[in-house]
Amino acid sequence: MKPILKKTLIHCGIILIFFLVAGAYMSPAFEGKVIQQGDVLKWEAMSKEQRDFHDKTGEYTTWTSSMFSGMPSYHVTSPPSKSIFSKIQNILNLRAFGLNGDVGILLLYLLGFYVALLSIGVSPWLSLLGALAFGLGSYNIIIIEAGHITKAYAMSMMAPILGGMLLVLQRKKYVWGGILFALATGIQIACNHIQITYYTMLIGLILGIVYFVYALKDKEFKPLIISVGVLLVGCAFAIGANARLLFINQEYVKYTMRGGSEIAVTPEDLYKDSETKSIATSNGLDIDYAYSWSYGIGETYTLLVPGSYGGGSGETVGTDSEFYKNFRQKQAPLYWGDQPFTSGPVYFGAIVIFLFILGLFIVKGPERWWILLATILSILMAWGKNLMGFNSFLFDHLPLYNKFRTPSMSLVMANVTMVIMAVLALKTIFDKENPVDKKKLNLGLYISTGITAGFILLMMALSGSFSFSGASDVQMAAQYGNQWDMIQDVLIKDRKALFMADSWRSLILFLVSAIFLWLFINEKIKQSGIIIGVLACLVLFDLWGVDRRYLNDSNFVNAKRLKLKPSQTDQMLDQYAAQFKDEDYRVFDLSVNTFNDSYPSAYHHQIGGYNAAKLRRYQDIIDFYLSRHINTGVLNMLNTRYVVVPGQDGQPMVQRNPDALGNAWFVNEYKLVDDANAEILALNELNPADTAVIDKRFAEMVQGKNLERDSNSVIVMEHQKPYNPDYVVYKSKSSKDQLAVFSEVYYAPDWRAYIDGKPADYFRANYILRAMVIPAGEHKIEFKNEAPLLHKLDKIAIICSILFVLAVAGSLVLYYRKPKKS
Repeated sequence: MKPILKKTLIHCGIILIFFLVAGAYMSPAFEGKVIQQGDVLKWEAMSKEQRDFHDKTGEYTTWTSSMFSGMPSYHVTSPPSKSIFSKIQNILNLRAFGLNGDVGILLLYLLGFYVALLSIGVSPWLSLLGALAFGLGSYNIIIIEAGHITKAYAMSMMAPILGGMLLVLQRKKYVWGGILFALATGIQIACNHIQITYYTMLIGLILGIVYFVYALKDKEFKPLIISVGVLLVGCAFAIGANARLLFINQEYVKYTMRGGSEIAVTPEDLYKDSETKSIATSNGLDIDYAYSWSYGIGETYTLLVPGSYGGGSGETVGTDSEFYKNFRQKQAPLYWGDQPFTSGPVYFGAIVIFLFILGLFIVKGPERWWILLATILSILMAWGKNLMGFNSFLFDHLPLYNKFRTPSMSLVMANVTMVIMAVLALKTIFDKENPVDKKKLNLGLYISTGITAGFILLMMALSGSFSFSGASDVQMAAQYGNQWDMIQDVLIKDRKALFMADSWRSLILFLVSAIFLWLFINEKIKQSGIIIGVLACLVLFDLWGVDRRYLNDSNFVNAKRLKLKPSQTDQMLDQYAAQFKDEDYRVFDLSVNTFNDSYPSAYHHQIGGYNAAKLRRYQDIIDFYLSRHINTGVLNMLNTRYVVVPGQDGQPMVQRNPDALGNAWFVNEYKLVDDANAEILALNELNPADTAVIDKRFAEMVQGKNLERDSNSVIVMEHQKPYNPDYVVYKSKSSKDQLAVFSEVYYAPDWRAYIDGKPADYFRANYILRAMVIPAGEHKIEFKNEAPLLHKLDKIAIICSILFVLAVAGSLVLYYRKPKKS
């Protein structure tokens, strides 16, 4: 058999194995069932308004009115990207072929890592082992269960990006390395999970710096310059073709919670007579908020022993557990780590950790150092507030880092690097062309076995001194009162039992793998294929067993069960609205977690909702006037026609607010204030029906104009069917110039105003709303969400996509072109 045909058949066989593994794990998907994913259900609710409009008109909107009184929809859903990488990503997720997207995610984990390992010279069967070790890592599976789909797709491209870099820097294969790097980077950016791209960039920078140092040491300047040039070109294509996504996000983030705060006052300043309290403003998230989900230092032990910190906040327990015996429940809050709660532990696998440690002793060259440095950085960053000196420095000085939250997510870097090192360790052992001295391999094996086993045994010995209680216990203590001591005793018994059981499990699994490696190194077993097969089975057994604790057949339900339906509250709201002939109003739903629940947004416009990137000024309004202390004036200016409250019987009650100011109104006067601090504080005593608060930056819009109120003036919104979030139209009639306030969130980058078809100026009032001076007479006022930057960037994306395709085609033609025979 020809070598090329043999290699092709091997690759096809391994890809088939990946299909079988992904299909077997997600087997209920082939019965038409779907995973009940929390974040996907949230997205379905928050995007319903836009999807409904698209279904009826075929058009896409870039604004949603369904939550937070209106906001850009870039992080919800937006018009299809023009990027070539988005098209490729849509093919890779397998939905285009009618397959379940969750099967596609798991398959892409496996395929991506397989390609990455092949690119750095690892054999196909060893690459298969590495792909299984990465793809079935517990965090990768848990985020599928949670519905963090964009994150999962972005993570699947981390290893291929690094593989492309190594092809260029290490193996000097500039064409294929450049193509792989540009393709994987472009796809990852198109997945729109910038935090994962940021972590990938950090690994890439460390990798690049290490290879730069080695190039200087070896005086290989020309290859280094060529490599850097190829990678920069790849970055240019990836960024250019995704220009819309990146630069729209860059513009939007400045106005969100991640863009920092404009004010130096707090809600407490409303309720005291002292001078304004001054606090430091920032250009990013508040550090306490950003570091809420910090991995505990001791909790890092879960990378080696999955149940060492109780597993998940709703850990499945058996009928022999103390919790089940006492309470007859099969899910228990066993997690006792530092995070508020978690779906499950980050577990890389006992065998992977053991092989990683082994690799540190036997793998030489730049790989050892960039992998070690990136792994250390990953773990230190994951500790967040638990290593505040180091991480507060990063938060304040590392560019863009203060835009992100959830430090524990940085462990995705270690997941990639540790598996790569584990595979490189095996590659070193099995390498016949460049064999390593048997004594050195045995020494490395003994040391790594001793370190791993010793650490597990030490932790087991010390476990008697552990409290087995964590941050979540404090919350539960307040919830259960006098019963808590008894409940906690039961939980502690199960936590201890899980700690010991999983410690023994990890110890046995890695020792078995160590024994087989010893047999190979000492030539008791001479076929490396046998060892790879055994290790693959052990890794599969290990990770599959842990993964099934958190995503198994019970997580799949009939798709019809998840279909959105109007709730009882929605039905009551519709009945009230029909009775009072209310249209285009908003709802304040206090029967749910108002500002962290997107489900009410599915059928009615809310002043609450859920989004991780809310507009900063709207979050200020929530903090000052809609959470601890509810200001009726603010509710009225937000056109809050209905308030939903929990009834005494637990059923929600709907109350109509007759004082809601409607979609637009004319005011008698305005008040100019110095800055954002004064602007938001002024709302506390404001009667928005009569007065508008205006920042002096907009003074020229109103000063010197006769804005005396005409009592007979009228301004009304024209109701649209279907409702278009990107277009709002009003009709006005007055005998004098009037100052109008619109109950629409001010977002100047996208919205343009027109009076009788001609461009008109508008400005911000009442901290978050729009205002406009409307001339006397009868007029048509339009607000159009034109999103000009989006459309400009679409053209750039198309051009860069075309250039990328031409560059790839041209490079391959030159690469494979053979010189003509004379």
